[in-house]
Amino acid sequence: MSEPSALPMAAALADEDQARRDGYLLLGRLFAAPPDAGTLAAVAAAAPGGHPGSEAPPFLQAVAELAEACAQAEPAAVAQEYDAAFIGVGKSEIFLYASFYLSGFLHDRPLVAVRERLAELGLAGREDIGQTEDHFAALCETMAILIGSADPRLSSLDTQRDFFSRFLAPCFEPLCDAIEHSGLTDFYKHVARLARVFLSIERQAFDFE
Repeated sequence: MSEPSALPMAAALADEDQARRDGYLLLGRLFAAPPDAGTLAAVAAAAPGGHPGSEAPPFLQAVAELAEACAQAEPAAVAQEYDAAFIGVGKSEIFLYASFYLSGFLHDRPLVAVRERLAELGLAGREDIGQTEDHFAALCETMAILIGSADPRLSSLDTQRDFFSRFLAPCFEPLCDAIEHSGLTDFYKHVARLARVFLSIERQAFDFE
């Protein structure tokens, strides 16, 4: 996907849209590759201090739990976990590609549909990465681009809703289920919980717009 910073961005975003864009960028970063020490430290430092009580909103709980996990994580261990769960030797245990959840096969018709939609929007995959456009990280990055775009056609709620509904809404829950139930994940269970809560809020908001 085109780098968000390389595309014309809105001069200023409403606080809610900025938070949404930041959420998608964070998920994109964590699912694209294992976070390095700098990323772990940044996430740990960015979260509000303290741990919310059991009555706190699920999103705040998920943010606090991920921040705590980042503060305690060792980059090498997280990288090993990422490789074991999402890359594997010969075959990964958990697929990060929407095609798998939409059709049961990797790089099937849903990948073609993603590419066709990106072409219609004037967006293109990045040549410097090997992940296809239906990778979960790429889909999150695309949502961040749409939210922050200076082009009203891209940033419109209709465009955002269409992309989310077609490519993210059908796959995020089964993906998060797979991560949370895997015996290979520890750190990424916290990432999956945040992804589930954040994207559930997004789906609810689009449904009520």
